[in-house]
Amino acid sequence: MRVAIISSFRKNCGIGIYTFEFLSHLLKYESIEEIYLFTHTNSDVELASKKLKIYKIINEKWPFYASKLSYLLKKIKANVIDIEWDHSLYAPTKLLGTYIFPLLSNFKDRTFLSFHSLYRVEDIERALVITTGSKIIGKIGSKYYFLTKKFLLDNHKIGRVFTLYEYEQIKKVARRLVIIPQGIENMKNLMTPRKNKINLTIFGFIRPTKDYKLALASLSLLPNTFRLIIAGQPKDTRLINKIKNWADEFNVRNRVVIIPRFLSSEEKEKIMKKTHILLLPYLLISNSGVLLDGIKYCKPVVSTVLPEDITQLKIGAYAENEAESFTEAVLTVNSRYNEFLENIKRVQPNFLWKNIVPQIIENYQKIANE
Repeated sequence: MRVAIISSFRKNCGIGIYTFEFLSHLLKYESIEEIYLFTHTNSDVELASKKLKIYKIINEKWPFYASKLSYLLKKIKANVIDIEWDHSLYAPTKLLGTYIFPLLSNFKDRTFLSFHSLYRVEDIERALVITTGSKIIGKIGSKYYFLTKKFLLDNHKIGRVFTLYEYEQIKKVARRLVIIPQGIENMKNLMTPRKNKINLTIFGFIRPTKDYKLALASLSLLPNTFRLIIAGQPKDTRLINKIKNWADEFNVRNRVVIIPRFLSSEEKEKIMKKTHILLLPYLLISNSGVLLDGIKYCKPVVSTVLPEDITQLKIGAYAENEAESFTEAVLTVNSRYNEFLENIKRVQPNFLWKNIVPQIIENYQKIANE
């Protein structure tokens, strides 16, 4: 079976990291004869294999790359075209990936569309109102998003979602749909004794879609034994100053540690070893790498997103976007800590790559054989 994969392959991109891990495992299977990866011109990840050919042709700033991409897909005649979808990958973010919409329409009978982002329209509207302060922009932006979402759901052979949040919103309206979570390389149960301090951590890119003000307001309501670590590469350096100002506003500056840079795997593991509870105070997200980190490193989570996943997996607590609710969720997780640890250990095998990739190949074969 010949597979074409369209995705990011960049070190500073969560989907790029995902693609590297996915390909590393997919290449091991004998049923996969050849893989053609179509990725960005500034791809900076390397992976060598006789079965893999990489085409660096995607450029979000130049819409005409889509014609070349379409030409190459026709030429190689892959059995399956796996498009790792996120609205920010294939065109400027405001255009929501529309550069490759004609390609999706032309190849929909061979497309396995993996939704790394798929939102409820009301969640898009709420996030836009919060970030822009404009109800009009919220209405217009969410309507525009709805139209692109409808197109995506109509133009694939099989659609893959990663989370229950994504699945629940479209299970009644999508064509053929499967839920297969993101894979994890291996498990590292980094147990951290809870003694004099409880370390809360917000990990990953520091960006406006995370509600740091909420986390700091919540910290001010928690006992002094609770500390907050904010670690990750800033997408906007001005946000660091805002975080420091909020820490001063809530009088918790001496309880906050900020590490504003991209962290190596070794540095990340050191931080996870110190962490007791992972925080996901997000304004909008449909699939979280940090949630996977919680499962991988055995760290309970407190989240303002993905309520279906948090509830069913029982790996932490869901909170509303207000300080009292978030504080209560943190205290709940802390008081039932060992219970959540056992729940995480129970679900961990479901997320191992060795159990994920066969499910994906099974769906590839369904497309190739029809």
